[in-house]
This record gives sequence, structure tokens and C-alpha cells, in this order.
Amino acid sequence: MRRPKGDHILLRNWHGKLISYVLPLTVIEDEPDFSALYLAAGTPIKQRMMPDGTPLDRSLSYAERSAVPIKVGDGTWAENSVLMLTKPGEAHSFWAFWRDADWEFLGWYVNLQAPLERTSLGFDSSDHVLDITVDTDGSWAWKDEDEFEDARKVGRFTDDEADEILAEAERAASKIRNRGWPLGSAWEEWRPEMEWTLPEMPEGWNRV
Repeated sequence: MRRPKGDHILLRNWHGKLISYVLPLTVIEDEPDFSALYLAAGTPIKQRMMPDGTPLDRSLSYAERSAVPIKVGDGTWAENSVLMLTKPGEAHSFWAFWRDADWEFLGWYVNLQAPLERTSLGFDSSDHVLDITVDTDGSWAWKDEDEFEDARKVGRFTDDEADEILAEAERAASKIRNRGWPLGSAWEEWRPEMEWTLPEMPEGWNRV
């Protein structure tokens, strides 16, 4: 079922059979050939935590983080607002970032991920660790290459899965090199509707 503009939905990220984070989003467009979803600064989220309830320590190596039991708790998406543009079946998503204070466009982020799967709550996916950052001048760089290799070493991905993720990453990089959609498009000038409110975290966010 396609979602109308302004609907509040959830994007849930799974790590195996467990949820690792949940993002409440507003639907901008949900078309047969792409979905545009908005994550507003200040949105309440569910995020991965350490066993003591503090946010996951990103200074830990991937191997150390992977040994931490998965637990999620309350958090807030702060500082930047994000527009996520994803095509059906593609294992990556282009995220446009703006600084919340003044809506300065900060560039693009390509999130390597499992293709979005529709659910009654919105969409489910899983993160593929490797990412790409794209600056406003079109220059770009790989992100988290070391973490991706560590994820491969600890068995997060099989060799075949890792090879397919790398092939998908190269397909995304080709779009960047050729300034393909959505780079340089009107999406960089997009703004949310003034009357929109922040989505809330609904009951049943962890429903299977």
C-alpha cells in the first residue's frame, strides 16, 4: 500500500532478528519508481544502547560493538534534517542533509542498505555498514571502509553478500561520478510544509 503525502511512518533497521534503530518519518512522495521520506531534527527515535542504557559507544571497534548485546532505548535525532530518496529494489539510499538551524544544504550521504521492505508500519531494512559521503561541490569519499571489512571478518556478511554490497556501492558511486539523480536536482532546494508536526514513536514500533 502506497502512503499519501504527510503520513507518518516508521523506518526500522534490523540487525539479524533484532531491531537496532527506529526512525519516525514523514512521507513526501511514495511513487512506483521512488520514495521520498523526511526525518526532521528533533524527532524522537529508538537507537541502539550499551547495556547500561547509554548510547552505543562509537569509539569501540566494530568487533567490540558486535559483541555488545543489542538493546534499544529512547533518543532524539538532533542537529540535521534529512530527506531520504530510495528506489524500489535498490540496496542504497541517497540522503540529503540540511543544518536545522538555518537550512543550509550540507551535501549527500549514500547509505548502503537492504532494499526497503514495506510493512504495516512503513518500511524495514538493514544497514550494510559501508557508506559514501558527497560534498556540495560534488567531491565524494567512501565512509566506514574499515568497519565494513571488520563486519566481514566477524561474519556479519558472507563473502557473497559482501561482494554484492561492494558491487552495489560501485553502482551508487557511478551515479555520483555521472551526477545522476538525485544529485544536482530540485531536491536540494526542498523544504518541508510549515504545518507539519514531528512524528511520534507509536505503540507497537517493535511489532514483527
